[in-house]
Amino acid sequence: MEMEEVNQEQEKSFSFSSYWPSIAIVGAIFSLVSFVIGLYFGYQQINAEPSGSFISPVMISSGVICLATAFAGMLAVWHYTKEVSPFMKLGQGALVGFLTGAAIVLFSTILNELWLLIDPEYTQKLIDATIANVEAMDLPQDASNDMVDAMAQSMGDQSFFKQLFIGIPIPGLLNMATAMIGVKIFAKKEDEISF
Repeated sequence: MEMEEVNQEQEKSFSFSSYWPSIAIVGAIFSLVSFVIGLYFGYQQINAEPSGSFISPVMISSGVICLATAFAGMLAVWHYTKEVSPFMKLGQGALVGFLTGAAIVLFSTILNELWLLIDPEYTQKLIDATIANVEAMDLPQDASNDMVDAMAQSMGDQSFFKQLFIGIPIPGLLNMATAMIGVKIFAKKEDEISF
């Protein structure tokens, strides 16, 4: 009887739909965190005087957001093993991690688009502040012009789907790695079942 219950619980753990609550909850939380961090550093860049430094608030925000959201996959695995089933395989954890990273990008892109309704000039002000910082650097004129053109093109021409397409791979892969670590830490193995 106990063996049948364990087998039924393991079969339930393979249902893909049971992963979505963990992915959505953790993705929403971490997307809100990354959105707030991005806004904070974005307005720091907008309100700062051009210093000509390579280390600007926008560059710092990229690293901080990447570090802050990298452990979402591990947290999604922890949530799943606590709320749904303690059993998870490494491949399932990798999938949960990748999808959690994708959810972070999706939700934060939606939040960015909504923010543009509140402050429609935010993107343009950020581009102008970043360009002013590049122009203040001690670079040859050609290099400075090339950097300004590249930045203006990459920051200004960002449709919703382009942001998703460009944004998903790195957070997805980082969270895939941390989710696999989470499986090793939080998930029970089939041979650990005690009768």
